[in-house]
Amino acid sequence: MSIAGLMAKDEMGQPNVRLQRILVATDFSSGAREALDCALNIGRAFHTKIFLVHVIPTAAFRYVSPDSSEEAARQARAFAIQEMKKLVQEAGCEGEVREEVLFSGVVWPVLQEFAKVNEIDLIVLGTHDRSPGKSRLLGPVTEEIFRVADRPILTVAPPNRESGKQTGKIQRILYATNFKPHAERAAVCAYAMERELQARLTVLHVVEDPATAPHAGHKMVEEFLVQRMKKSIPAVCAGKCEPTFHVRFGDPAQEILRLASEEQSDLIVLGMRSGKSGNGLLPSAVAYELACQSPCPVLTIRH
Repeated sequence: MSIAGLMAKDEMGQPNVRLQRILVATDFSSGAREALDCALNIGRAFHTKIFLVHVIPTAAFRYVSPDSSEEAARQARAFAIQEMKKLVQEAGCEGEVREEVLFSGVVWPVLQEFAKVNEIDLIVLGTHDRSPGKSRLLGPVTEEIFRVADRPILTVAPPNRESGKQTGKIQRILYATNFKPHAERAAVCAYAMERELQARLTVLHVVEDPATAPHAGHKMVEEFLVQRMKKSIPAVCAGKCEPTFHVRFGDPAQEILRLASEEQSDLIVLGMRSGKSGNGLLPSAVAYELACQSPCPVLTIRH
């Protein structure tokens, strides 16, 4: 599903966001609760059906004798169901989510089929621990999905207990645009998130300028780009929101992360072109860096 699958038309024929079905893929890691909480906050605002899915890789049984494999699978399923119930109870969302425990040789193909059959609009994934000394990679399953998925992806980092922020709560949204078609389509989603979540929206454009110090021409460029961002407000949102606009100069990913830190953003939204499934290439270096480094969730709208 591309961004077109996420859009519907309102009564005036303008594009609007629909989030009818969210898939939360969980491995019961430290970020599992954070990912579920974030999905719940979005789902409740958009009145969304949420699927909480855990996939048990059948490769885990390769070293089990054939006589014991059936019992091992039964125990693995029982453990997964128990952990899922615990996760749901801790999140206080009994009755709000549909719980699924599935078996598969490889995780992504079964999630991909599940998303297709259930017409999923958004996939929510937890990322790995970002504590000092740990790798900042997304994790093998999350990274594969991020590379090849054909629908919006929300990556959620493990909780930062020192921040004191309420888990999953989205009050400040940062939307980054480069004015390309896939970015402008993501704008509809960002503005809809602002409205439905009653959040504060900041819109940012980063000029890739190697100069570190501002110069006289920056002010003129900044004024021009702010006006362009204002003109890019989706027609369905015009007059209904009051975002703030920023222009930064430098490395896009680092400037987005810097502003998100300054504003204590709870969500970063950006558009990106989908990669061709299976080519092994990251669809966007900026989006990938944000997903790996951002302490707040990152929503990538694919086109």
